[in-house]
Amino acid sequence: MKTPREVARFFLVFSLIASLTGVGVALAAGEKTPSDLSKELQEMPVLTGKQWQTLRPDTKIAFIWGIGHVVTIEENVMQRHPELKRQGFTAKLAEGLRGVPMDAIIQDIDAFYQKNPEDLDLPVMRVIWSQLVRPKLKTGIADQPLTNPSEQ
Repeated sequence: MKTPREVARFFLVFSLIASLTGVGVALAAGEKTPSDLSKELQEMPVLTGKQWQTLRPDTKIAFIWGIGHVVTIEENVMQRHPELKRQGFTAKLAEGLRGVPMDAIIQDIDAFYQKNPEDLDLPVMRVIWSQLVRPKLKTGIADQPLTNPSEQ
């Protein structure tokens, strides 16, 4: 029998995948799905500001929640297997987003796209990185010095 924690993890992973692919039961009538779901995906679709603006608030929360769970899972794996510990992307996400409420992350993403309509083609993860995470970091990925924002 699955524990409530395992069930919650499954739901969160499913929610993340659903929000990334535009598929799921939480889609509203106004939310857009990929044009042809029968085609085999060659790569994971990237959520941009264009799609972000069409998502319902609960779908946005599911996306951010999924990111948090990916970070948490990797942190737990590195605790159990210290030889895997590194200052990679997820470690830096954890560092930069630690203590930031999900609602604040969503508000910051919404505000970025509202203030920068010419950047609606930018991936949501790039906005999270450049606007929320990077400004809080002392060093970049692999503890490299932070230089030009486009380099990280």
